[in-house]
Amino acid sequence: MKNNLHIVYRLSDMGENKERLDCINNKSCLENFLQSFEAEQMEVVADNVKEETMQWLETYPFKHIHRTSLGNSGSFWFACQLAFKMPPDDFVYLVENDYIHRPGAGTALLEGLQIADYVTLYDHPDKYVNGMNPKVKDGGERSKVFLTNTTHWKITNSSTMTFAVKVSTLQKDSRIFKAYTVGIINGFPILKRFQARKVPADYNIFSALLDLKSRKIICPIPGFSTHGEKKYLSPLIDWAKYMAPVDKKIM
Repeated sequence: MKNNLHIVYRLSDMGENKERLDCINNKSCLENFLQSFEAEQMEVVADNVKEETMQWLETYPFKHIHRTSLGNSGSFWFACQLAFKMPPDDFVYLVENDYIHRPGAGTALLEGLQIADYVTLYDHPDKYVNGMNPKVKDGGERSKVFLTNTTHWKITNSSTMTFAVKVSTLQKDSRIFKAYTVGIINGFPILKRFQARKVPADYNIFSALLDLKSRKIICPIPGFSTHGEKKYLSPLIDWAKYMAPVDKKIM
């Protein structure tokens, strides 16, 4: 798949203690990802990884592997800085290491980038449950549906930190991403929400992009990817069937 899409894939041996599908680990998610995207398109941010993980990653033909010790928010901002150096008219897909993608994900992503500012392939179930998302009422969010060659899309109000965007748009919106990850103001308690945090405030980020920048955010229905946490699986898809058996050596 030759195109103007770049990928920055963040991977770590550390993480929050979440109840994920049994098939979710670093190796199985990466192997699944490579069914839809090419390693040659990818830069990998290997944050807080073991030596055996580095040796495993080096068996793939990635553009580059950046070994860091920055934590979740820090490694995301590092990924953004890599993206800022890319051609402004190209697109970048920023990806976390605990997602599953189903066949057609790559094609759908490129289609979505032609009609929106930000594209997530994850149809998050918080958009269908009252109380999980502040902008959801009566079992849904206010939206509009679009059609591309291979899927339907809806306007949505937020994404996780796995999303695609035009490089120039990411550059223009960089201050919002920085504010809710590594922070832009330190030492002022009254401005706590703009200071560094361990985990990115994804909902705050995309709310700011909507409210301050009027950015258009879309996701496919049903989703072409899901987070691996059991209680937040993208609906209507049997995600485990797309995964290889778990390898206990690479977690």
